[in-house]
Amino acid sequence: MPLGVDIPAKEVQRYMGYHGISEIAPEMQALIDKAIDRLSTQSHPRIVSKEYLIDVNVKSVIIHADNEDLNLESESLARNLKDCCGAILLAATIGPSCDMLVRRASVTSAAEASVYQAAGAAAIEAFLDDENDRLKKQYEAKGYFLRPRFSPGYGDLKLDHQKDWFRLLDISKQIGIELTDSLLMVPTKSVTAIIGICRDPKAAGCPGCAGCGSCNMHNTCEFSKGRA
Repeated sequence: MPLGVDIPAKEVQRYMGYHGISEIAPEMQALIDKAIDRLSTQSHPRIVSKEYLIDVNVKSVIIHADNEDLNLESESLARNLKDCCGAILLAATIGPSCDMLVRRASVTSAAEASVYQAAGAAAIEAFLDDENDRLKKQYEAKGYFLRPRFSPGYGDLKLDHQKDWFRLLDISKQIGIELTDSLLMVPTKSVTAIIGICRDPKAAGCPGCAGCGSCNMHNTCEFSKGRA
């Protein structure tokens, strides 16, 4: 099953750490193009999502799930979800193909393996950006507006909350992602996130803020979209 969205070469370069470099060596660009082509055709993207009512406090967010109230202690998430009445919890993956390509390439070329890693990161983000656009149109048709997505591990939202996403969405059963004891997801090119739902279009925020803009490391992180 193809990925269904374009993987931007510039994003692959960014994940490789090419900040402020206008020209890429031809042999490296060839590896990038090859990785993009293979992941575009060999990925198996899957996604699961569910909408919940929420309450937002100054330093925490309460998600009213089916059989529990989940308390997420995070000032940065609370800022992201300020004035929101609900939220979408989601999980997505591009499948195991990237991990397989990385393993094969690492036998003969560390450089090629790193390109596949970067292309996989760009691929899952492109897939999620496309899903964001679809949801944005769907909710705006009903008079609601969406905030930039926010993931466990961003800002001060603890990565340990991955467990809550897996429990509430039944992620392993629904889309085949497994969570390790060290809170890493397998396949590795997988993402969990929360997207706020609000009534005020002015409070919805800029689509360009997604992800990195909500993280308190975005000015120093090697992979931040906010860096030049």
